[in-house]
Amino acid sequence: MRWDAGKRALAAQMDRLEPGWHVMYGLWSRRFYAIATCCPVAMIVEARTPEELRERMREGELEAMTSVRAPMTKVA
Repeated sequence: MRWDAGKRALAAQMDRLEPGWHVMYGLWSRRFYAIATCCPVAMIVEARTPEELRERMREGELEAMTSVRAPMTKVA
């Protein structure tokens, strides 16, 4: 018997469709995880559903793009 086979298949499909992310499903946590491979900052997002995960992935990409573009100031 394979636990959560449908959810694992959904994660595998998302992994193929999202080239800038590595997507997986956690059997113990029963949550979806995505690790960014596209962004200049380390980022992991998690969610209970694939839809919620995609939303968090897009939010993370947007946040990463804005943080890279923002000028860095150093206060001495």
